[in-house]
Amino acid sequence: MEEQVEWHRPEFRGRESELSSLSELAKRAGVRVQTVNSWKNRHASFPEIVMTKRGDVTTKYVVTAEFDEYRRIQEEVARRARTKKSDETRTAATIARERLEALKAQDSRLAEEEKELSAKLAEVLRRRHALDQEMGEIRKNLEKELATIQDALKTEQP
Repeated sequence: MEEQVEWHRPEFRGRESELSSLSELAKRAGVRVQTVNSWKNRHASFPEIVMTKRGDVTTKYVVTAEFDEYRRIQEEVARRARTKKSDETRTAATIARERLEALKAQDSRLAEEEKELSAKLAEVLRRRHALDQEMGEIRKNLEKELATIQDALKTEQP
């Protein structure tokens, strides 16, 4: 199969030495190709695909310098997140107090939900009782009517 090249950013045509395939970038970052694909799909800040080569295998290329900048920024964000977490160490008492507050809030929400559901259940039971009474009355009337019809049939027979 003949290899086809599609340029998504034609300004890099003739500057192929500045490009790297996603598999080359994975090696460069010390991760698997699937990880680089995941970054590409999840992060809007991932460098734009510059060129796609299609043949027996499809290979996508980005600007190496843009990828290096993307990785630098991502590593800085991760470093800051780790530093912030380590700066905010909480004591066991603080964690227990926060957990207790969360449980109290959850208990309050559940109590309110229980009250609402109890009211709905009471209404359903009231309606069910009224329905049962109405059905009982209808059943009695039908039985009376049936008895009347049966009596009429008995008296009409020779």
